[in-house]
Amino acid sequence: MNHDAIEQLYERYYHEIYLYAYSLCRNHHIAQEVTSDTFFKAFVSIDESGDSVKFWLLRVCKNCVIDRWRKSRRLSDLSENEGSEDGDNPSERIIQNETYLHLYQAILTLPALSQEVIFLFYFSGLSGEQIAKTIGRSPGAVRTLLYRARIQLKEQLKEESE
Repeated sequence: MNHDAIEQLYERYYHEIYLYAYSLCRNHHIAQEVTSDTFFKAFVSIDESGDSVKFWLLRVCKNCVIDRWRKSRRLSDLSENEGSEDGDNPSERIIQNETYLHLYQAILTLPALSQEVIFLFYFSGLSGEQIAKTIGRSPGAVRTLLYRARIQLKEQLKEESE
């Protein structure tokens, strides 16, 4: 891959890969490192472009998070120090509107797999089949997870507004 193609790939997918990494580990610094690792692996080994690149990058990103978790042997290491000490919390920077911040916080209360499916579907724009390949489930299971996650979010937001 030439230098220009690599730069375009980085500019096109950096934000989505970072958000996905952050949704998996909930730590700004670790998400940045995972995103960097993901693009480094892409630069070293990728030889194509197109729609499948986004899917491949998301899969590499998830594998980087899993590798990091395996090395630490403790999932708590991935979620410590959720924001930096100077108040530079990515969720506050990315989601400016209070309504969206409230929704984002409600999503974080869902089980991990439901969170992942919600982020991939709504924030990364992947289809049900692409999500199924990413998380290793069937498309039907993904549809069920999305349906249940929506119901849980709706109930939680309704309870909080009352």
